[in-house]
Formats: sequence, C-alpha cells, structure tokens
Amino acid sequence: MLRELDLKNFKCFEKLHINFSTVNILTGLNGMGKSTVIQSLLLLAQSKKSILSDETLCIKGRYVNLGTGQDILYEKAEEDEIGIGIQADKAEEKFLFGYGFEKDALPLKKVCSEIKREVFMSWAERLLYLSAYRIEPQFLYQIENEYNVSERHFGKNGEFAIQYLKLYGGDNVANKKVIIGDVDKTTVAEQVKSWLDIISPGVSPIINIDMSSRTAELKYEYIEGREKTNSYKSVNVGFGITYVLPIVVGLVSAKQGDILLIENPEAHIHPKGQRMLGELIAASGAGGVQVIVETHSDHVLNGIRVAVKKNKLDPKETGFFFFYKDVDDSYKHKVMCPILDRNGRLDEWPEGFFDEWDNALLELL
Repeated sequence: MLRELDLKNFKCFEKLHINFSTVNILTGLNGMGKSTVIQSLLLLAQSKKSILSDETLCIKGRYVNLGTGQDILYEKAEEDEIGIGIQADKAEEKFLFGYGFEKDALPLKKVCSEIKREVFMSWAERLLYLSAYRIEPQFLYQIENEYNVSERHFGKNGEFAIQYLKLYGGDNVANKKVIIGDVDKTTVAEQVKSWLDIISPGVSPIINIDMSSRTAELKYEYIEGREKTNSYKSVNVGFGITYVLPIVVGLVSAKQGDILLIENPEAHIHPKGQRMLGELIAASGAGGVQVIVETHSDHVLNGIRVAVKKNKLDPKETGFFFFYKDVDDSYKHKVMCPILDRNGRLDEWPEGFFDEWDNALLELL
C-alpha cells in the first residue's frame, strides 16, 4: 500500500505532500493537478526496471508518455531537478532526478542500495491502471499473452479485461466484501454480472476467444424473467456498458494488497450506475485493496459516503483530495483534504467541491 507522496518541481507543483488512505478520491476543477498525482505514480511504476538498472526515470513508457524533461519540470523551478518521494508499506525513499531539456530519461541523482530499491519498488507489481481512455464497443478485440493477463495486466485502456474475464471468470472472488446479490454466486464472472445489472438490468457479457486469429469477441444477452434474449454484438448495445466493464472486472477481481489507479470511472454511465461504482470502490477498499480514483462525479462520491454510513467502510480508510489554485499565494497549485465522519458527512465543502447542484438550485429558486 502507498502511504505518502511528495513531489518537488513536478509539472504544476512546486511542492506537494499527500497522505494516502485505502480509498482515495482526487477531485477539483480541470487543470488543477489531479492527473499529475496519478502520473507521478505511473512514472515510477513504468521506470522500475530502469531505476534498478541504469538509474533513470522513463518519461515515455507503458503507462504514460509525458514528453521530455522540459515538459515535466515546474516552470518556476529554482533548481533543475525533479523530486518524487514515496512511502510504501515496506520502505520509504525519495528519488531526486536530474533535468534534461530534451531528454525522455532523467538521471537518478539520489543513490540508494539496490536491495532497498528492489523492496521499495515492489508495489509497482501490484498496480493496475485504467486510464480515462478505455475500450469501446468493437467487433473484435486483440488478445494478450496469457501469463500477462493472469497477472491482471489489463492494458491501460482495459483492452485485455475481456480476455481475463473469459479465462478467469470462473475463479472465486478473493475479496468477499465485493459480493452482492445471491451469496451463492461468488465467481468473478457472476459478481461482474451482479454489478453490471445495476447499470443495465439483466445484462450478461458473452465472450468468445479465437486463438488462431488472436482475437476476442464481446457480446451481451439480457435475462428477462426466465427467458434470455438473443446475443448482441457490443457495438449494438449501450456504449457505457463496455466502457465501464474493465473497471468492474478490475475492482471485483482485485485482491488484498493490490493497488488500482482509475481515471473517470463515471464516463458514459447514468447517475445510479455512477453511485454503484462508488459503492463498489468502497467495497473493494474494505477488503484491503487500495484504490486511487480521479473523478468529477458527485454520485461516485456519494456512493462512498453511503457505504461509510452503512458501516461497510471505515471513514478512517477514506481520503478526499480537492485540488485548486491558491489565488492568495501566487496561484500555486495546492490540495485541501475534507474529512469524512461515520455518518458520511464531510467536515468542509470548499468552493468548487461538488457544489454545482446547489449553485444551480439557488438560481432556480
């Protein structure tokens, strides 16, 4: 589990310190630094091999491509160096990288022992990242090496989650906290169906894999009472069902100690489904999975608040981070941290923090 993050001269932040919890919600207006936090973690994760071998930070890698050194150095930096510090369960280390204007690999200036670094970077092996750009309905999807899929490497767009669901959907859910509906339905596939049912009642994914062409086909059928409809290709079913599928698969299949980074889970999903995602995120966290979510959805937020109110998640296991520019401090990017109590109430609502409904209501009265 990731405990703390420190940034220095990284993108929009001169300095930033965050204490992570189990379930973490990153929010704020556009361009305030939410994605920067996620990108800093992804940079370290995709640089594990290079940090251990040639001691460099890979700006272009499997998760993100942020350009070159000039693109990630804080524009008002007084020193040509970038700092990313992480405290994880097993170790703590602060990496200080040099700066190269046109370089896409920055040298590590702070040296630590290789054994310590190996232990420290072990959290990267438990990381699953699902970006805001996820798979969309298609006739066919490419498949991945089965070993990579078995390790829950879904691809940053979730493109291999379909293959995972086909291959391992029959496995029992490791995190019992995410089980809803019929308590006898405990496999990954059954629980994915149960959660998807809230988004689109009766929906059931059907997946076929053709190893000769190395492709997977995704269809859906609907359960209507005791009857089943015909199966429909994903391109002929609601866009949001396929778009959210990797997130549901990722959260349902996650095990204690896994780390999920998810961007905009609410995209293309109706309000009830968004709240469901909040409750699923909370349930996953209650089972020991660390979830870090960037969202603009008050419904996702409220799903987590309701889960706390129902005693399904300890409020101490939640963290809320509101990113903003401080106009009284040279417009520096900063973060505020409202605290949730056992009744699902937050101790403060800074301006811009999910307050637009109230603002609109005042104008309508």
